[in-house]
Amino acid sequence: MTARATDDASDCVAHSYGQVQDFFRRHPCSALVRAQLELQDRRGDVVLVPIAWVEMPTADEAGALKTLLDGSGTGNITELSREQGRYRSVRYAGSAYASRLDGRIVVNAQAEPVARGWTGLALSTVVSNAIN
Repeated sequence: MTARATDDASDCVAHSYGQVQDFFRRHPCSALVRAQLELQDRRGDVVLVPIAWVEMPTADEAGALKTLLDGSGTGNITELSREQGRYRSVRYAGSAYASRLDGRIVVNAQAEPVARGWTGLALSTVVSNAIN
């Protein structure tokens, strides 16, 4: 496992898309930290795991953000791989996704294989472990 990139920001609007971006326009975040992990198996197959930690001003806003993030097709925090590095063309299907709420902080992660070889069960385990 390699952490290929990390980013520390407070402008959640600039680093999100879809309905999630609209939410941040109405409810600005307090802080945003993003990381991009790259996992590689023995055969060289790669899976990307973007993780985002968002701090909101209140626990209620954090809960509303988590609910929105967990919805299908609502948008997300922009994955670092979309902004930098060699995996800019990778699109995330959202099929391997997990999130967690901890007071005013929402953590979410997803996994997307860059090459074949990663199964649904393995990806689900990766994202579950990433948010804990």
